[in-house]
Amino acid sequence: MTIREILQHHAESGQKLSLENFVPDRRDFPDEELVVNAYALIKGSSQSLRFLGELLIKFAEGNDGCAFDIHPQGAGSAHFRSETKLGIYLVIEPCEE
Repeated sequence: MTIREILQHHAESGQKLSLENFVPDRRDFPDEELVVNAYALIKGSSQSLRFLGELLIKFAEGNDGCAFDIHPQGAGSAHFRSETKLGIYLVIEPCEE
C-alpha cells in the first residue's frame, strides 16, 4: 500500500487517534523517586494505533520524501478525535531534499 492508500483505508474505518502533551502526576507514584518527564501521549483503539504503525513503516521506506505531516485541523483530520490539537510531523534524517 502507498501512504495515500493507508490514509484512505483507515479514514474509512472511523477509528481516531488522540495526541496530547502528558506529564505524569507525582501523586500517582507516591512511593517512587520519579523523574517527571514530558511525553507525547498517543491514544486510540488497536485499529487506530495499527494505522499509525503502518504509516510510520511506509514513511520510513523513504519513497515519499523526507517529511510528512497530518493534523487534526488540516490534511489528515479524519484520523484524529475532535478534541485533539496536536498533529504528527515526521522527518527522515538526514534529508537530502
